[in-house]
Amino acid sequence: MPERRCILSHASFPTERLVRLVQAPDGTIIPDIAAKLPGRGVWVQADGPRIREAQTKKRLVGAISRSLKTEVKAGSINSDLAAQIEGLVARQCLSRLGLEQRAGNLITGFDKIVAAAKKQGFHPALVFAASDGAEDGRRKIRSAVGQRVREINLFSRDELSAALGRENVVHALLLKSGGAEKLKVDLDRLMGLRDGMQPQDAQPKDAQRNED
Repeated sequence: MPERRCILSHASFPTERLVRLVQAPDGTIIPDIAAKLPGRGVWVQADGPRIREAQTKKRLVGAISRSLKTEVKAGSINSDLAAQIEGLVARQCLSRLGLEQRAGNLITGFDKIVAAAKKQGFHPALVFAASDGAEDGRRKIRSAVGQRVREINLFSRDELSAALGRENVVHALLLKSGGAEKLKVDLDRLMGLRDGMQPQDAQPKDAQRNED
């Protein structure tokens, strides 16, 4: 996994723990969630509280300007960049979840999940539980699929239902797949953007280059 340096912490992390920012031709700073937009970019750790603090204390615009070696005006950055990035990452997570459903890798509904857990060759990757769902249902799902399966409760039932084109989605189970691994990366970033914590234990390495 390639590494880049966070312009705020000055520590290097795998790119899956960072978010790329790009300066558009009009000078606007744009979050490049997929890290595919052309042009020079800078990287920030997916840490919502850190980004907000840096923006409030006016350190963010200076850090971007120094990294890009050009003057960046405060007005060219969204007034709540962390919220903007969080919304884009959340949208990408839900979009990936919809793709996995169309690929046949997603099981929705309490009864179907419990039934699938009893079959041979059952390989769960993630369990999604609506953030506004009942704790009793979540407990029973965890008991059925195993306590080691990671539970995600970052989305409401309305968000899950809209993403999957179904009504009242409270529980969903994602089977192991390449898409599931990509989704885990986005979910980790989303967790960091919401509360500044990601599940990885890796320690930052020595500073490396800011630029792409």
